[in-house]
Amino acid sequence: MKKLLSIALFLALLLSLSVPAFAADAAYQNTRTFLKEMDGYEGFDLNLAGVIDFAGEKYEEVDISYKGELARHPAEFSVLFNQDEEDIVYYMDSVIKFDESRLADVLAAVNSLNAQTTGLKMYVNTSDNTVSAELFLLVTKESAGELSLYGTGFFIAFADGVYDRLQDYSI
Repeated sequence: MKKLLSIALFLALLLSLSVPAFAADAAYQNTRTFLKEMDGYEGFDLNLAGVIDFAGEKYEEVDISYKGELARHPAEFSVLFNQDEEDIVYYMDSVIKFDESRLADVLAAVNSLNAQTTGLKMYVNTSDNTVSAELFLLVTKESAGELSLYGTGFFIAFADGVYDRLQDYSI
């Protein structure tokens, strides 16, 4: 009985670990700040993926899955924190996947959306017929926490709206 109780308590402890438990494992201060700021927000599943090369620089990646009240559609994207702690990149590698016969229509729709949007870029990837999105934020150590929360909310709302506008092309 004691062994069963010990196992149950151990499992409860593991399940109670939240974002701050792995915030200390983050390599960069801005990543730690972001993970602490995200603590307590519902609907988010965060995964500290480690340091990667992105656009020729070192970034620490946090993968996010979101399903909640802020959006009609679930969102999966990455937040990348630069080693120099001067910028944050939000990246969604597949807003939609489309049939290659609709390439011209998708290009026209993405060009129109890009023309209407500032600060955020979308790309059509013809190698796998997907549309990806990227948001680049300049930050300081003092502003990283607040701006990363703003960027997360903005990116979720943007992805939700863009999906609505592109869903007719999605397969």
